[in-house]
Amino acid sequence: MWNELTGNAPEQVRRQVDLARANVDFFVALLYGHCAVALCAAAALATSGPKVPLLLTAIAVPGLLIPVWYRAAVSATDEWSAAVRALVNTGRKPLAESLGLLLPAKLACEREMWELVSKVSRLPHHERAAGLDTFREKPPESSPTLAGDSSAGQNAT
Repeated sequence: MWNELTGNAPEQVRRQVDLARANVDFFVALLYGHCAVALCAAAALATSGPKVPLLLTAIAVPGLLIPVWYRAAVSATDEWSAAVRALVNTGRKPLAESLGLLLPAKLACEREMWELVSKVSRLPHHERAAGLDTFREKPPESSPTLAGDSSAGQNAT
């Protein structure tokens, strides 16, 4: 239900998640890019010509930087994880409201509700979908004017 959650979460929290993911992607791209450069330089070294020192440098420098990019990517995943937790924590209530559900007071009941919502989103005709009825908002009572209007329409016919 990622799309529903991000659609209901505050904009600032969504931006934090996007920025944190971009940081992870950046360091992973650097890691793979430097691996590619080192491998290409090693392949070129096999057919070496007069540029052996340049190729050895093209292997050594990225080889030294690869562990740095790896550690930076791992560190960035911690920030991404924290941003996703914030997204879930701040987006739960708006998501429940948009689905016509009330958040239960007890955490165990809330977990049960989200498990049911998850099942219903994957299996729309799941037999346990009726279990969500206990978490649904009660529909508003009919207003007296609407009830009067419908009965007036029935008397006129």
